[in-house]
Amino acid sequence: GKGDDVIARGKFDDFPPDAAALPHAGGYIDPMLERIALLDAALIILPGKHPAVSDYARQHGIKVLNVHMDSIETIGGGIITIAEALDCVAAGEALRRKFLAELEAVRASVAERPRVRVLIITSRSSHDLDTLYTVGGGSFVSEMVTLAGGDSLYADRNQAYLEASKETIVLEAPEAILEFHCGEELSDSEVAAFIADWDALPTVPAVRDGRIHLITISHGTRPGPRLPDVARRIATLLHGGVE
Repeated sequence: GKGDDVIARGKFDDFPPDAAALPHAGGYIDPMLERIALLDAALIILPGKHPAVSDYARQHGIKVLNVHMDSIETIGGGIITIAEALDCVAAGEALRRKFLAELEAVRASVAERPRVRVLIITSRSSHDLDTLYTVGGGSFVSEMVTLAGGDSLYADRNQAYLEASKETIVLEAPEAILEFHCGEELSDSEVAAFIADWDALPTVPAVRDGRIHLITISHGTRPGPRLPDVARRIATLLHGGVE
């Protein structure tokens, strides 16, 4: 409910649609420090900590709010942290409850369905299966797949993000592959090409059975209140129609 107070965005921010009309101040790896200073903001909200932006803000007397959203629990906590900073705690708490209730509804919708062994791919080097990146159990992406009725191959790893090996994939035999290409506008032929790459591992059940799914929505791996939407999509991909 505080959208009118937002005067700038990160360059990848595309929601709500009205945000596109706002000036952007760069991205996490390439912040536009001079533009940030010219914006005359009273508050900068950062995901985690960003030394360069934090130092610049301190030098120019700009307040910084660091919000850590690496898990479902900390996403809910981050909503409250932001609400407290913006003096709208009641609205923040209502949003947090809605967020958690929607995730619980997804979990309940697949509770009686057989679990599906899932390989999560968050990025790879184009069409090369030699460089595959996935998530461990500490990532909200892994938690989201678990809620949606999947068991991630790397759920027992403590790292949030790590490299997956083809040898482990073949050995662990995932029944489905979820490959995230968030925000990429892929044509049907490009999607088909990414799926066809997996033919290099024909013994993997997900490849054999054609259960390779690309997720391209821009918020697919963004921690925030729209996570239940992504979880519902994953539940449908893994289990068919869910209520």
